[in-house]
Amino acid sequence: MPITGFTISSVEGKIDSADSLNKQRFPKLNINLDSVSQEGTRIKVNYSFVADYLDGEGKDAKSVGKLKLGGVVELSDTKDGVQAIMKRWNEKKTLPIEIAEEIINGLNFRCSATGTLVAYALGLIPPLVISTTRIEEPKQ
Repeated sequence: MPITGFTISSVEGKIDSADSLNKQRFPKLNINLDSVSQEGTRIKVNYSFVADYLDGEGKDAKSVGKLKLGGVVELSDTKDGVQAIMKRWNEKKTLPIEIAEEIINGLNFRCSATGTLVAYALGLIPPLVISTTRIEEPKQ
């Protein structure tokens, strides 16, 4: 199923404590596939990419700042392919592994690049992801 488009439609960035910028750690990154919808032979995946910056590790760590990007990834396939993906999403809230990996790796690249510009403006560490993400089916 080919990805036909990546859109970043919202970008938010903030620092909670300018005094803590010198204590910040590499951000905790999270990509959420928030919703999946069908339009004919296209699928739209709404996502959010969040980078949380803390001043340390553990439960006592305080927030230094946050970046959040959101948007849509569009894919197209045959009618049967789209129906199979939507069935899986509606039943398990997951996508087939090869599609999920392609989406997540594409989002890592695009959101890291855009997030770097915002992070630089705020004095935050760039949210760069260098490695490729691999997903495995959970063991039953």
